[in-house]
Amino acid sequence: MKIGHILLFVSLLAGLGRPVAFAQTLTPEQARTDINYLKRKLDLLHPGMGYYTPKPRMEQLYDSLYNRLTAPVDYWAFYHHVSPLVTALKDGHTNLNHRKNYIGKTTRFIPFYIRPVGEQYFISHNVSADTTLVRGTELVTINGRTIADLHRELMEADHSGSDGDNLTGRRQWSLVQFADYYAAWYGSADSIKITYRLPNDTLVRYARLGCLTLNRFRATVQRRYPQEIDRRPNLSVRIVDTLTHTAVLRVSTFMGIKKNGPFQWAFNRRLKRAFREIREKNVQNLVVDMQGNGGGIVLNSARLLRYWMPKPFTIMQHEEMKRAARNELVTRWNPFSALNFSLQYKAAGVDGFASRSSRRRYRPRTKTAFKGNLYFMMNGASFSAATTVLAKTLDAGMGTFVGEACGSAYWGDFAGHFKTITLPNSHLQVRIPLKKLTHAVVADRANGFTVEPDFKVARSYDDLLSNRDYVLDYTLRLIREGVVARQPIQPIKARPLQASR
Repeated sequence: MKIGHILLFVSLLAGLGRPVAFAQTLTPEQARTDINYLKRKLDLLHPGMGYYTPKPRMEQLYDSLYNRLTAPVDYWAFYHHVSPLVTALKDGHTNLNHRKNYIGKTTRFIPFYIRPVGEQYFISHNVSADTTLVRGTELVTINGRTIADLHRELMEADHSGSDGDNLTGRRQWSLVQFADYYAAWYGSADSIKITYRLPNDTLVRYARLGCLTLNRFRATVQRRYPQEIDRRPNLSVRIVDTLTHTAVLRVSTFMGIKKNGPFQWAFNRRLKRAFREIREKNVQNLVVDMQGNGGGIVLNSARLLRYWMPKPFTIMQHEEMKRAARNELVTRWNPFSALNFSLQYKAAGVDGFASRSSRRRYRPRTKTAFKGNLYFMMNGASFSAATTVLAKTLDAGMGTFVGEACGSAYWGDFAGHFKTITLPNSHLQVRIPLKKLTHAVVADRANGFTVEPDFKVARSYDDLLSNRDYVLDYTLRLIREGVVARQPIQPIKARPLQASR
């Protein structure tokens, strides 16, 4: 259970700055102005309005929320009030966030990580002052509410990382980032009251625990669990079984290695080195670890696919955006933005624009192509561009998928470019995707709404206690037994994909 890449992800996204006053009351007029502004921006920009939730239902929900704003409302209540309109989109790339610097250096977080085993929840990493809360301690309640109840509410409050009615992304992130989700939804607190059971004990105990700032939380994790911090670089190769010639390729992100590298050359160079190493070490079974890979740049996902796809391929069937999205990409301060937009997009009827290069073809690698057995470790946090790789591989009839269903849809998602809007009075922020990306895949080859695992694997209590990489253990057992789920198939003519209703 490596923890290097999951240290308070949401709070880092929210930014670390000076704290602002929590108290703010909006008049009914201000609150209505804000929710009307949000709805108008969603209608203008979001390419998925009406896709997962029918438009009449969205209009009904908006009217209900708008009409209930008849009295002054404080900031916190308004944040909760707006949330259903965003979550109703069922789009994992659309996020409601607090105003800038609301989550800051003084915000205090629940002092542990929790992990599920069946229907129970256990402490896996404890950073509180009470060191008797060892790994495997069952957490029963926080402030009088059961963990199952809290988890359910947090899953419903935030659809980040999970498309449609798929639950795996929401379940994964709301647990991996439980402390962040809790602070964002319920607020910062100096302390919490918990009830718990120690390992091998039926007695329910009570404790009050102090909550920690981000810096103290991270420092304590690094001090108490130094061997469990994941320091593997992205695209690293590790030989795990010499008898079966098996290696693990860790693909933790498709974001660029260098933030300002427009052509992603650094990512491409590291990818080439990885597959040269795979060839030189005569790897015959390659485990591609995409657990927790939240996506990134589609170009980089295509580059990875080139190392095993059997024939030339395209990534996207269509890339589309609404007409109003052009104004977000063409700016006055950049005189070249209009020319760049016209080179990349063309008018698509009266409703919007389509990418000129969405059907770009990629040629498979030759010398460094991997010809052995492919196994993919995935979970609900395998999202966006990570799902693109999984969907294209499944469409090609390749790979054995192990773990749990990924977070995005097999057909594609809403991503590509983004616009973050700030509501004028509350200053809540909403990130809106501008493009609809449709994968170049055949609908009949899907094994579910998402990419589903061929072998579903869940954590056991012994896995939790030993910090075992249980998905890898299961995958290695499949390899030793010679189990392969599928082989490449011949392409057939694609038909349009539709969302599940």
